[in-house]
Amino acid sequence: MSECQEDYVLVIEGLAKLCVPDPNKYKRIDNIYEPSWAPVFYNPLMVENRDIAVLTVRAMNSIVSKNRIVVLDPLAATGVRGIRIALEARNSKDIEVFMGDISKEAIDLMKFNAKLNNLSDNVHVYWMDANEYMHWMVRNGYSLDYIDIDPYGSPIDFISSALLTISKGGIIAITSTDLAVLEGKYREKLYRRYDVIGKRINISKDVAIRALLYYIARTASRFDRYVEPILAYVYRHYARVYVRVYKGASKAMQMLNECIGTIFYCERCGYSELNRDIHESKTISCPICGNQLTEVKPLWICSLGNKDFLDRLSEELIKMPWIQHTTESLIKYFAMVSDINVITIRLVDIARFLHKEIPQRDKLIKCLSEKGFKSVKSIYYSDGILTNANILEVIDCFNSI
Repeated sequence: MSECQEDYVLVIEGLAKLCVPDPNKYKRIDNIYEPSWAPVFYNPLMVENRDIAVLTVRAMNSIVSKNRIVVLDPLAATGVRGIRIALEARNSKDIEVFMGDISKEAIDLMKFNAKLNNLSDNVHVYWMDANEYMHWMVRNGYSLDYIDIDPYGSPIDFISSALLTISKGGIIAITSTDLAVLEGKYREKLYRRYDVIGKRINISKDVAIRALLYYIARTASRFDRYVEPILAYVYRHYARVYVRVYKGASKAMQMLNECIGTIFYCERCGYSELNRDIHESKTISCPICGNQLTEVKPLWICSLGNKDFLDRLSEELIKMPWIQHTTESLIKYFAMVSDINVITIRLVDIARFLHKEIPQRDKLIKCLSEKGFKSVKSIYYSDGILTNANILEVIDCFNSI
């Protein structure tokens, strides 16, 4: 079991040993590995995504009352995520992992990889369509505590089934790699696919994560369910959200009333706001420069994270020295910004408006800190900051540096 078949190579990720397609055989003309060309999908650039999934399941030990956590990865490909969860997430409770795929080649590979890690008795593999798999689990009496939806492209084909089959208070993790659509590059597709009206603006990654959360929340409400985001972010080429799901028609309505709204953004000076108004479009002037505001709606406007849960992730991280340093930095960042529900301020917008050079972010953050505001560098943009200061305070610091 130690050797991979021809055209496959052995890799180590986390505590898992895996046979994956040889990346040297699936390179584009620019010599970059293209995982979608391989017979079974494996993207090494998603390791942080999988690290955080493992951390999340470990952290669930403190919020799940039963003695066993049931995990489902219905789009498992090589099986890397489920195998890592089985190896690394077991804490005070037993973990039962189910994996599947529509590809027979993927099924054979994940079974091989499960044996390679001595997990044949702990990991269950089924050849099945992802939506069918989720409903099959419930029909067969399983209570799903964690479902991970990580498709190639948009996740919308799988969201309804996940919301309908997750247990009360369970967690659904969803990845979307159609980031260009969520950011508004393709306006018609953004509307058709996610029911969001808008265009690409200079804070497009903020729009992307809130557009995905809106779609999940709106879909949940159709089934008298509501969601609580515990972590939502954009990183590299994808958006990723973790939501806890609960039942209740009145709470679902409350969620829609309080957490669905509009981003108003000024393309002249960079002013932005989150607003509950999602009614008919109207001309609204920027309170800073008088320019007409651009609106993108409907979007999720409430918090993107749960500080208590993120603190649990940080605690689990200490116990896992094999986790990537980049993942560690991300978790620290998410914990830092979890209590700042704002839109990123782009310094390039303010610099253009004031006809000034862009100052160093560290200097601007120091100025805002001295004024008593919390400010953090954005991971989305090299010139972005997240702060509870309003844009006039930022402009004041801009002028004083």
